[in-house]
Amino acid sequence: MKEKILLKIESIREEIINLSMDIYNNPEIAMEEYESSKKLANYLREKGFDVEENFEGMKTAFKATIKNGEGPKIALCAEYDALPYGHACGHHLIGAISIAAGIGIAEALKKYSGEISILGTPAEEIGEGKPYLIEKGVFDNYDLAMMVHPFADTCIEPIVTTIGGYDFTFVGKTSHAGAKPYEGINALDAVVSFYNNISVLRQQLKDGTRIHGIILEGGDVVNSIPDRCKMRYEIRSTETDYYSEIVEKVINCAKAAALATGCELEYNQFERVCLGLKRNKTLADIFKSKMGEFGIVDSPKQLSGGSTDMGDVSHVIPSLHPMVKFVENNEDVHTKEFLSSSKKPFAFNMLINSAKTLAMTALEVLKNPQLVDEMKKEHNN
Repeated sequence: MKEKILLKIESIREEIINLSMDIYNNPEIAMEEYESSKKLANYLREKGFDVEENFEGMKTAFKATIKNGEGPKIALCAEYDALPYGHACGHHLIGAISIAAGIGIAEALKKYSGEISILGTPAEEIGEGKPYLIEKGVFDNYDLAMMVHPFADTCIEPIVTTIGGYDFTFVGKTSHAGAKPYEGINALDAVVSFYNNISVLRQQLKDGTRIHGIILEGGDVVNSIPDRCKMRYEIRSTETDYYSEIVEKVINCAKAAALATGCELEYNQFERVCLGLKRNKTLADIFKSKMGEFGIVDSPKQLSGGSTDMGDVSHVIPSLHPMVKFVENNEDVHTKEFLSSSKKPFAFNMLINSAKTLAMTALEVLKNPQLVDEMKKEHNN
């Protein structure tokens, strides 16, 4: 069975690489992945999967399933949204990895009982896809979820942080900056004070916490006191409970800036909170036992700092989200260098090798259904 699965994945190597490059060459940002999702869904339909598009009312989500009786139910998550400047996070590879792995695992379902679904999960970059499907109860129907994320180095159990973002708007009063500045209430002063408050706060934060922001609105004309300015901040923490504490501190920094300048303050979330990744050693150890055969070597360094909505999935069911080295010169994701390197032969070889490793991990679960109980026991502790 192992050889059948590996031969199946090898037989579609060029198709999978071409599919990933089609997504790469036609990037679509979060919630606009209409062509990308359709291409992936159509390909899976051609390979014999039952495919549902516009899944659970999300226009760019899909579910593709093959089933044989009652057994372990495995979800493979496919991502395919791009950054505004292209696929610099490797999502064209992620979708292709899960699809190749799913097609390979389908061979095992001719012998073993179980179910494999490739879930097309849009908008990872803004944390919308998987949380939406979680709210719809989609992941409650599966025993475990897996995917592989391309990266500059390999870490099978990375520290993935909780992340959330807020917009802070300060409203003051305009006046002529030269003639009567004293009649104005300066919203830009509030933004500057807020920025400085956050800068001072950083000294008191636990390791593994990040606060980073930009000014969205800083005034309209230079000769008027700005009466409306806006700041956007994201907050990250390796500890979910501590994340909530930091959000409260950030909001208090904004309130202090408003009080000091006489401005009114408005604030709201501009993105969902994505939870940190809950590790499952039982599942990770299976993946680790298979990866050496396919050239994946874990790094001794512990990778941390990133965030993903796969973290939310990991709080619902046992999940696997390894970061795997896909570039030869340690180019970081979200850079133009990674964007360029993610279409080179090394990346394509790792695409196929990662798909094979995922498929072998799933095969082990299908052969030994009691592993699901072990994963769930660990997950629930």
